[in-house]
Formats: sequence, structure tokens, C-alpha cells
Amino acid sequence: MLVQVISLLRTTAMATNFGISNNMDAFNFANTAMVCLVNIMGPSVATVLIPFLAKMKDSMEDRNVLNTYITAVLAMTYVLLLAYFLIGSIYFYGSNGNNGMSFQQLTFVLTFILGVAQYTRLISAIQTAFLQMDSKFIIIKVVAILSAILSYIYIIVTPNLSIIEAAVCIGLSYVVECIGLIFSNRNKKYKYQVKFKWKNAEFRRLMRLTIPVTLSSVIYQVTVLLPNILARFFGEGYISTMVYANQIISIMQTLIIINLISMLYPTLTRSFNRSIEEAKKKLVLFINGSNMLVIPMIFGMIMLGGLVVKVLFERGNFTHESTVIVWQFLIFLSLALPFVVTREFIFKAFYAMGDTKTPVKNSLIVIITQIIFLSGGSFLIGVYAIMLSPLLAAILSTILGYRDLRKQIGPLSGNHEMIKQHALTTFNSLIMCAGIWGVMQVVHFNTIVNLLIYVGVGIVIYGVCVLLTQRKYIISLVNNR
Repeated sequence: MLVQVISLLRTTAMATNFGISNNMDAFNFANTAMVCLVNIMGPSVATVLIPFLAKMKDSMEDRNVLNTYITAVLAMTYVLLLAYFLIGSIYFYGSNGNNGMSFQQLTFVLTFILGVAQYTRLISAIQTAFLQMDSKFIIIKVVAILSAILSYIYIIVTPNLSIIEAAVCIGLSYVVECIGLIFSNRNKKYKYQVKFKWKNAEFRRLMRLTIPVTLSSVIYQVTVLLPNILARFFGEGYISTMVYANQIISIMQTLIIINLISMLYPTLTRSFNRSIEEAKKKLVLFINGSNMLVIPMIFGMIMLGGLVVKVLFERGNFTHESTVIVWQFLIFLSLALPFVVTREFIFKAFYAMGDTKTPVKNSLIVIITQIIFLSGGSFLIGVYAIMLSPLLAAILSTILGYRDLRKQIGPLSGNHEMIKQHALTTFNSLIMCAGIWGVMQVVHFNTIVNLLIYVGVGIVIYGVCVLLTQRKYIISLVNNR
């Protein structure tokens, strides 16, 4: 939570300094591009490296395999970055027109700074995996918090901050984090040394596992980067608008959705091991219970999102017009969250049954559809295609996932329990919105006080509605182990 709050405060400080200007667009595009490029190899750390570490022996042979694999991952990422900088130098400096060249040159400089920073984060991800294997979870978060605080302090105390200074500051915070993690890793078993044992059979097995993960990651990174490329064609500020809205949504996803699913997944897995019927009941219960939290938050964001954005960002170079645009993006991103919850639980059901192929196949279909929609929709409905894209992807993925799950284990419930509970939750959320709207007509203090009062009133009204209409369901949810 602290890491998320500090990250949000840093984004707020950036918004105060740069708003949704060309400079901020260049920074956000460069950062997104570098994150995507480095993350092509990044998923292999979780999906290939960590399982190997779990069974790794403290022997010279296994250490050679580990170090050779890390060398390969770092080397391939380095080559990708080098190729980007070589090609990018030709593209960004080869355009005509003062305005276009100015933006492109700034973007290229920022990609170089942030590319080095993201490469450092890849090293940090590997070090984090080592520390996790030694159960050193606290030090990982402490180092992350300290490095984030340092960059935030620099941004808020530096007068007339330039966008390049901000990029260097954030990049250096990643370097500080990486150094802190390296020094925290004192297990000789995981000490990295450059190795080139390419012919080792275990290393080659790890690389064979890495190839499909990398290919899948390439397609996914295209869907992340494509909206940013298209957003730039619609004018100044749209890239930054997407980033600000995503910052708010990511907090909701991290603190609520990811944590809920992480806590409930082991229980779901044990249920599938015991009985399919028991597992189906748990799955429906978890989806309904999670969306009982998520859906009212979405309605609240639609009602109060403008005030949230205003409180967080509207100062300095971030104007009221910027607030309105970010709010629009925020609404569409919020609408996808209930489907994201349902999709994630459905995918976890497949994993609990040992089926990892179906979710991957599902994701590839959705990603390809999303690319086609973005490419065509941008010409037909403009920037709204970018806003609608996450919602479309979440809905399609949920439909495909439920269809495939139903083929394997049958209908989740015979009495439409999910539909009934979601309808009740939506009804209660509408009542909550009506109550908030009524209070908004009579309560007029300063923005922060108003927001706190509206949120408090909404929580009380929704809580009362749930007790009146879903009390029995809440009792069964609480009592269920």
C-alpha cells in the first residue's frame, strides 16, 4: 500500500509540473515503450526462473545453469535495447518539421534514459526472485519504498524541474533499488557470475520453456504499446491522460483485486482437488463476493471520479480540462473491472485443474481481437476506441473463459446464482449513487471535505442496502472457509 501511495504521489507531482503537455506525452510514451521492450523477457523470471530456483541444488552445475540462463536473458534484452536505439536514432532524428522533430528527439532522449532504468529493473526482478526464495519479503518492500521516496522528494523540492531531470531522477531511483537488492542478497548460492554454458541440457530446457513465454509476451506488449502510439495521433495530452487514469485504476487492481484473488486461490485449488461440485460453489461464491466490493467502487468512480482526479492532480499545469479528459478514460477503465475479476477467477480455476493451455489460448485470441479493434476502431470512432479497448478485451476474455470452463465442468450454478447476486449488487450500487447525488445537492464545502463526505455517505448507504437485500449471502460468505 505504501509503495502504491508513494507512486501515486510521484505521479501527482509530475502532473503538477507538466500536466498533459507534449513533454509529459514524450515521457509517458518513452517509459511505456521501454517497459514493453524489457518486459518481452521479463515474464520468464516468474514463469521459468522461479520454478527452477525452487528445485535448484547448491551445486556447481546448477549454479552454472542459473548464471548461464540469467546471462542469456540479460544479453537478449540488451540486444533488443541496442537495436531499438540504433533504429530509433534514425527514425527520431530523421523526420522533417520542427514541431515533430522536437517531440521525437525528446522522446528518443527519454527512451535512452528510461531504457537504462528499465534494464536495471530487470536485474532487480532477478534479485527479487532470489530474495523471495530465501523468504526475505520485507527487505524487498523496504528497498522499494526508500528508492521511491527519494525520487518523490527530489521531484517536489526541485524548482523549474525539466522532464529530462525527472526521467534521470526516476531512473536513478531504480538504480538505487537494484543496488539495495543486490547487497541484500547474501546467499552465495544465488551470487551471479557471467557464465556461457550454452550446451548444458538443463539450460537448453529452460530456454525451450522461455520461447513460448516470450512469444506470448511480444503479442501482449504490442497491445500495451499500440494504444499509446494511436493516442498520439489524436493530439497532445492523450498519452498522459491514459497514464494518469491507469495510475488510479492500478491502485484499485493491486490493493483489492490482486490481493483478493491471491488469498482465495489456495482455497479454490484445494476445493478442486476434493470435488468439482464443491469447487464450482466456491468459484461462484468468490466471484460474487469480490464483485460486491468492486461494482460499488465502479459506480462510485463514475459519480466521484472527477473529484478524485481533481484532488489528486488538478494543480499547477494540470487544468480542469485535463481533469475532465482523465475522468472519461477512468470511467471506461473502471467498467472493465468486474469482468477482470470474473476472468481472473475463471483462469485460476483452469490452473487449479492443471490446465495452463486454455488461458493462454484464450489470451491470444483476445489480444489479436484487441489489436484488430484498435487498428480499425481508431479510424471509425477515434479516441473512444482506445477507451473501449480494455472493456472489450475483458468482456471477450470472460465470455471465452466461461465457455471453455463450462465445457470442462458444466454450468457453475443451476439457479442463475451469479446473475441474481450481480443484479442485486448493481441495484444496491444504484441506490448508493442516488443517495450520493442527493447529498451533493446540499453539501458544499471545499473539494477534499466534499469528497470525504460523499464517500462516507456512499459506504453507509451501500452497507445498509447489502444488509437488507444480501444479508444471508454475506453470512454464508463470512462463514465459508
